[in-house]
Amino acid sequence: MTHPLVDPIGEPDRQLVIRQLRLAAEAGRLSPHELDSRVAAARSARTAADLGAATPADGFGAATGVGALGAAGYRVDDPLVLSGGFTRERRDGVWVVPPFVRASAVAATVRIDCLQATAAEPVIDLSVSAGAATVLLVVPDGWAVNTDRLGKGLGRIVVKVAREPEPGCPIFLVHGNVGIGRFKARPASRLERWRHPTG
Repeated sequence: MTHPLVDPIGEPDRQLVIRQLRLAAEAGRLSPHELDSRVAAARSARTAADLGAATPADGFGAATGVGALGAAGYRVDDPLVLSGGFTRERRDGVWVVPPFVRASAVAATVRIDCLQATAAEPVIDLSVSAGAATVLLVVPDGWAVNTDRLGKGLGRIVVKVAREPEPGCPIFLVHGNVGIGRFKARPASRLERWRHPTG
């Protein structure tokens, strides 16, 4: 049996954390010396626990104060977990999407609705496991979804949004595996636009 903290991680995981560290430094949340030290630690990381040690103690959401509250999703080794075991799981309404999210649709749908959400960081790491059900991601105009690192067995991957974000908008970097289930990313439907008009 594996454990998420000791499972090996890959270069995309390291690069995501390094990018987040550089963004944090640009925002003034890390000194140049601390940035160099943490980037070196991230580059040599072999497990999720190693990457977690490279992230700041208050996570990447310190600017909003969310990470300081100990909320899940602000460290690579402590993602926000949305799990659809045998009952549906959904996250919607007004909420903040943290940098690290894990969605597991074993036998019931997981719906991640970002139409009224804001992103804590410009890059969101979304780990997907779709056993026999669907992970549905609904994003506002301008947001992007990249599934280059998402594997699949007999399942389906459907992306109906852009792969590159518009200026000032975030991107989901999706990885993991779709077994016999489905991953779908789409924009708002006509009804959803009517319910949640923008601008």
